[in-house]
Amino acid sequence: MLRQIKVTELCKELEEKLVGLQYSEDSLRRYRKVFREFEEYAGDCDYSQSRGTDFLLWKFKQLGGFVTSGEHSKNEMYYFRVIRSLAEYYNFGTLFRRHDYDGEIVWPLPFKEVTEGFLQYEVEYGCSQCHYRRCRGIIKDLILFLDSSGIHHLNGVTADLMSRFTETMIGLAPVTIAERLSALRQYFKYAFLHKYVDQPIEVFLPHPPQRLRTKLPTVWSEEQIEQLINSIDITTPIGKRDYAIILLGARLGLRIGDILSLTFNDIDWGKKLITVTQNKTREPLSLPLPDDAGWAIIDYLKNGRPVTDYPNIFVTHNAPYKGSPFKSTLRHNINKALKRAGIPIDKSKRYGWHSLRHSLATNLLQNEVDASTISDILGHSDPQVAKHYLRVDINGLRKCALEVEVKPYVKE
Repeated sequence: MLRQIKVTELCKELEEKLVGLQYSEDSLRRYRKVFREFEEYAGDCDYSQSRGTDFLLWKFKQLGGFVTSGEHSKNEMYYFRVIRSLAEYYNFGTLFRRHDYDGEIVWPLPFKEVTEGFLQYEVEYGCSQCHYRRCRGIIKDLILFLDSSGIHHLNGVTADLMSRFTETMIGLAPVTIAERLSALRQYFKYAFLHKYVDQPIEVFLPHPPQRLRTKLPTVWSEEQIEQLINSIDITTPIGKRDYAIILLGARLGLRIGDILSLTFNDIDWGKKLITVTQNKTREPLSLPLPDDAGWAIIDYLKNGRPVTDYPNIFVTHNAPYKGSPFKSTLRHNINKALKRAGIPIDKSKRYGWHSLRHSLATNLLQNEVDASTISDILGHSDPQVAKHYLRVDINGLRKCALEVEVKPYVKE
């Protein structure tokens, strides 16, 4: 059973936490508004996540029902955010900013030993930072879901609960769903093998079908890449940071996780060389540092980067203003840059960070660079992976087209 605390006391604790994290006055005003309304709704009752959910349903009924667009949608987003923040603070004693939280989590006591043991096992097994954060994030979401259902121990997990939890993933990409289910399956197996649960609850999880790469990757021409780069506003600290990051992705094809993990020791300025240990493959990769990317990094370090002791080159610029390592896919930033550059966006396609990597590979192919060299540049563990990009090399495919003999009767 989790701690008992009045709604008013929990709101006060979280408000003090937000002030300590140096949230802006505008953000604090929005949080306080929802706090006061929730306190009035709950009265002298103890907090529970279900009470927060009931408050949201009551509030949205007052607003005329839940909407996803229009003038009320942003207002509703703040209500969701504040009530979810209360649930996270109540369960973990901390706050998560999106999915890039990299601090210490105090796991609820019934889940503490099994969760910390599992994550330590994953680290010792050699998992990447990306996989570690993914596992931690999905376990956090699971605990919040179980708490909202009144379940505070893994032995309370049922097939119906796992079915409902899986339904919360509807709308995510199939590969993301598969990754989350895989992480949960490993977590539940660890719990059963180490006797934290009485039954193998991983059997309650569905097995998503294996999906081959059936979609063509999104790519940009060399001209569009330059448009994208030149559209970034480098007059602000965040713009300087994003400009340097996107240049590294466009020029070198580095994965976003490897760029954000860069430290000062990873760049040899004398040799103009950048060396990373890839998070995905755990293999080292050394590449020449392009001049424009190098100067962009220098500009960010001199004129944009907050003062911090963290060794990472790229750090956060928002609350809690501790200059902690920056963790983001930058998808939103890329989409904004595409709009500013006037590059048309096909809503049926995905324009994430990997589009820069895909574009570099495809443009190198069209400049007649062989697949094995491209594989070396991108740091593939298997050279055959580069052949994935051959499918979008339209000019190369045209050279493979066979001439078809046209019979005289067809011409007639």
